[in-house]
Amino acid sequence: MSFDSGNAVDYAILFLVPGFIMSSVLGMLFRRRSRSASEQTLQYLTFSCVNLGLWSGFIFFMIQGDRVDRHAVFASLLVFIIVFVSPVGLGLLTLSLSQKVVVRRLLSAFGFKVERFIPTAWDYKFQKGEPEWVIVRLKDGSSVYGLWAEMSFAGDDPNERDIFIEAVFRPDNDNPWKPVVDTGGILIKSSEIGTIEFRRINMEDMNNVS
Repeated sequence: MSFDSGNAVDYAILFLVPGFIMSSVLGMLFRRRSRSASEQTLQYLTFSCVNLGLWSGFIFFMIQGDRVDRHAVFASLLVFIIVFVSPVGLGLLTLSLSQKVVVRRLLSAFGFKVERFIPTAWDYKFQKGEPEWVIVRLKDGSSVYGLWAEMSFAGDDPNERDIFIEAVFRPDNDNPWKPVVDTGGILIKSSEIGTIEFRRINMEDMNNVS
């Protein structure tokens, strides 16, 4: 088969789109280190080839004789599944396997460097979204007491890791977590943050927060 402008799109769909979809699935669920354009393209090609390899036997069977012409509707559905559905399943499967300690150890035993999809401790902590008390100690020596819950947000820009805490508290002698009246939360820039301490809370504590 010759390569020209007429089939360039077909090659791009077969060898780039599945890899792009699989990579996007991984990226949506776990943040990863940024890569150059050439590295990303190679990754897309690799993922796409793995995807096509898994379907190669079935593809070879279909292109024999006139099966594609005789089963045009089924062949079109098969192409859709291979290009768009299969990469999503492979991405989810890869994520599931990557969390298994046994798989990590097996890959390491064969000389593979197992890389986590979560690039920093900041991403690891804030992607969980579990309700917790937080104490943000600022660089000027002061501290901010707050509630980290579903309406809070931590920026993922490496150059500006600001944080929004949805409710602010002012501790006193009787109650270490006394809510500020009419609190609307607080936004803290990354340049002001020294450390962030997390403290567990139970559901009873959450029910008392209003």
